[in-house]
Amino acid sequence: MKNIIPASEYRRLKLLNLLFFAESPIPKKEAANFVECSINTLNADIETLNTTIPDDIAHVDEIDRKLTLRAATRINFDYLTAFMISTSHLFQLALSAFNEENQTISEWAEKNFVSRSTFYVKLAEVDTFLSRNGLILNTTPLEIQGNEINVRVFYYHLFSKCYPYSGWVIDDFGLETPINTFIQKFEKSLNIFFSLSARTEYAIAIAVTLKRIKQGHPIRVSDENMQFWHDVYTYHNVTEMDFSDLEDALGEPLSQEERYLLIIISALSYFTYVNHEQMTLRLSYTEKYQRIRLHLVEELLTIVDERISDTLVLKTTLVDYFARFYFVRKTSLLLDVDSFTKKFVPDSVDKQKIISTLQKYESVPDYSFIKVNMDVIATYIHDLFTAALMMERYTSSLHIKIIAKKGFMWEEFLKAEIRRHYSEDFIVFCDELNPKEHWAQHDFIISDFPLPEVNDVDVLVWHMLPTKRDLEDLDTIVRAKYGTIE
Repeated sequence: MKNIIPASEYRRLKLLNLLFFAESPIPKKEAANFVECSINTLNADIETLNTTIPDDIAHVDEIDRKLTLRAATRINFDYLTAFMISTSHLFQLALSAFNEENQTISEWAEKNFVSRSTFYVKLAEVDTFLSRNGLILNTTPLEIQGNEINVRVFYYHLFSKCYPYSGWVIDDFGLETPINTFIQKFEKSLNIFFSLSARTEYAIAIAVTLKRIKQGHPIRVSDENMQFWHDVYTYHNVTEMDFSDLEDALGEPLSQEERYLLIIISALSYFTYVNHEQMTLRLSYTEKYQRIRLHLVEELLTIVDERISDTLVLKTTLVDYFARFYFVRKTSLLLDVDSFTKKFVPDSVDKQKIISTLQKYESVPDYSFIKVNMDVIATYIHDLFTAALMMERYTSSLHIKIIAKKGFMWEEFLKAEIRRHYSEDFIVFCDELNPKEHWAQHDFIISDFPLPEVNDVDVLVWHMLPTKRDLEDLDTIVRAKYGTIE
């Protein structure tokens, strides 16, 4: 976040973060030290925040030289972040440039009720920020220039961070039609699923892509990247993928390069595989086309593999995470940069081991992105591993799907009967047989009727009501996994 808004606004956002998660009032001196400014600057920042942010969203209060934040219900910190960015000069400038309003500095300042002297100060901050991203702010007229992929990713990043407050800002192309229609087809073809929030991020990336194409800004791809993208295209079997919804909205066919990009930018968001076969296919593709990229992932997994029974999900997640760095090298161009890391409790992963492993690879050409992104990558992996370890007890439990011929009520009855004998520490019930949003989790099925169409997992055929023999068969399975049960 430090790289997406000017320094003064980042300092205020950092103050909001401190107060938002504080469990008790924060002394002003402590707050000033935390955001690295003087008391006078802190007072000015508080006044600016209270003037800028509507009271029905949030307000900074001071009592006895201690600070607290009053935030409205259903307002999280992402919303405050989105508000801060959406009301910044950077966002307004970028939106004007994105829409190609072709305004001069004077015209923009007048339209936004900003004095030219104040605007030039803000302009210098924006220009500094853009230059760190390898981008240039042209002022006659206002336009963000640079490598087209970097320009697009900058807009993806900016509009995604603003979305909780600003909403959908790309009016040329609708979120539901055509973009969500395309994403649903994309999910089906690859056996993946985007959550509603992740789907919105991917949709923003698609909309930016379409608008830049419509404005006459095609991407240019090097021969080296084109070969890589062609491999991606082959893996995803894109020749069978339906882009017609997007092409109809655009009013022209998508070039091969743009189709490549629309697939690749899915890695800038997050998705879940709906079956293990697709994860295995993903890894086999990486093994074939990018074997060197598996080396780092496999070495990182040695940090936790003795404590996690099945690392397939972690391995695939890391492979997909590193994929986004192939063409996005700068920290500030990543959608998931979060300067305000949340502490996991307990902290069961040594972050320094992760950093040491990453440092072994940072001089290798294929891993040149590591050095400039070290903190971002190490934090992501640390949080991923910590969450996986915290979930290990749950994921390693026996997962059972109950199916009853007479319907839901009898399924719930059977669960209650099993729960009388085994707690959630030993058995977890799965709600779906063929989930659409994630991979199937059940280890086996208990049914009161044979299921010949199910052949990928074992099916225990019970009676309804369950007999003593039925329960003894289950007990044998449970004891084989856990040993003695207390």
